[in-house]
Amino acid sequence: MNAHVSLTNPALFDFWEQVFLGQADIAVLHGGRSSSKTRDTACQLVRLVDHVHVKMRVLCIRRFQNRIQESVYTELKWAISHLGLSEAFDVQKTTIIHKATGSEFIFYGIERNLDEIKGTSDIDILWVEEAEKLTKDQWEVIAPTIRKEDSLAILLFNPKLVTDYVWKNFVVNVPPHCVVRRINYTENPFLSQKALRDIAVMREQDPETFEHIYGGVPLGDSELSIFKRRWLNACVDAHLVLDINLTGRNVIGFDPADDGEDNCATADKIAGVFTDANDWASGKDELVQNAKLVWAKAKNSGALVSYDTIGVGAFIGGYIDEQNKANGAKVRHYAFHAGNAVMDPDKPSDRLNSNSPLNKDEYLNLKAQAWANTARRAMLTFNAVTRGQSIRPEDVLSFASAMGAEKLDALFTELCVPWWVESDGKKRVVPKLKLKKDLGVKSHNLADALIAADNVNITSTFTLDNI
Repeated sequence: MNAHVSLTNPALFDFWEQVFLGQADIAVLHGGRSSSKTRDTACQLVRLVDHVHVKMRVLCIRRFQNRIQESVYTELKWAISHLGLSEAFDVQKTTIIHKATGSEFIFYGIERNLDEIKGTSDIDILWVEEAEKLTKDQWEVIAPTIRKEDSLAILLFNPKLVTDYVWKNFVVNVPPHCVVRRINYTENPFLSQKALRDIAVMREQDPETFEHIYGGVPLGDSELSIFKRRWLNACVDAHLVLDINLTGRNVIGFDPADDGEDNCATADKIAGVFTDANDWASGKDELVQNAKLVWAKAKNSGALVSYDTIGVGAFIGGYIDEQNKANGAKVRHYAFHAGNAVMDPDKPSDRLNSNSPLNKDEYLNLKAQAWANTARRAMLTFNAVTRGQSIRPEDVLSFASAMGAEKLDALFTELCVPWWVESDGKKRVVPKLKLKKDLGVKSHNLADALIAADNVNITSTFTLDNI
């Protein structure tokens, strides 16, 4: 068996053929741990540099690199040795040079060397390791380093968050001239039996962590995320899958824009099923115009408007009343104040478990209670769809597939990002300012609109404005 076969993964032969012989400008290899991504890339690049008879520059970068050994330098050294090419390369302390052509591998850490990377020129291949951590701003600095006609960027990563820049812009939305391949440990022929046993143990004991670590499935944030993506995926057309006829008032959830980076958003719940979700850029000075649009939407569908009343939203009810008066209409509205006290404070937080904490002890405010309520319905629907468990019609959370994959993905992504934090021993939804600071995530407007639409009836005793 030759070195090409014994050291590189046969499952990736077609991928590398597309990358090196096709028209690709960007190659993306993503998936779970122990999938051979890094070692295979090292072997392929060493063989490529040794095979071509021209001088090449390969720029290898990762987010943090305090020592050269923390880079892919170590993998390249291993590949050179095991491919029997030690005489062909000069492995120096900070660079690797091909003796015959002068081709070189150079190494940088993004965080400390971004300006140096920006000034690097004449790059033929850019290898970004741990690319899941790349930000939009960093990519806009790094991408121009590969200006040459036949240059190539190779992005390798284990998916982390559904909101990561690379996941959204190179996997979910694949740019032109980009080859994308997902690979997991199941396609790695080089894993030891011990490694396979260890993976099997995690799969059995902690399937959610296994799905992320070894299945390459991105998370909202962590196991503490309020919604799980698999729950929401199971909710698509759930009423049809379960053959349950849902009923209920029509509701338009409305989250008005509250600052310069904020968007307006609506979520339409018609006859118990979410049928549409939209967001759009808007300023505070367009509040009246937006209120009119939502009023017209509600009037046409015979729906109630449930709106976020914090901030500028406090004026929405008055604008709807004005439209009703001017047009002789009766569009009803419900002020959803996320900061209010919980509903039914002395009832168990989980209606299926009488021993669960009381609402007033479990949740800090109405927002936390509402997010938990909708998330619980998502989980119950998931269990009904995937495991055949019984479910009441009022507990089914269903999204019409007719919304389209793009809208569903945007909505589900926003729902999956927030996680629980504690205040005074009670659950609360992570503050938006922390989301923006830690993850660079803007306000989850679509999700808030959905929560407002889904929780008008969070309790049997609620009041509607202007009935």
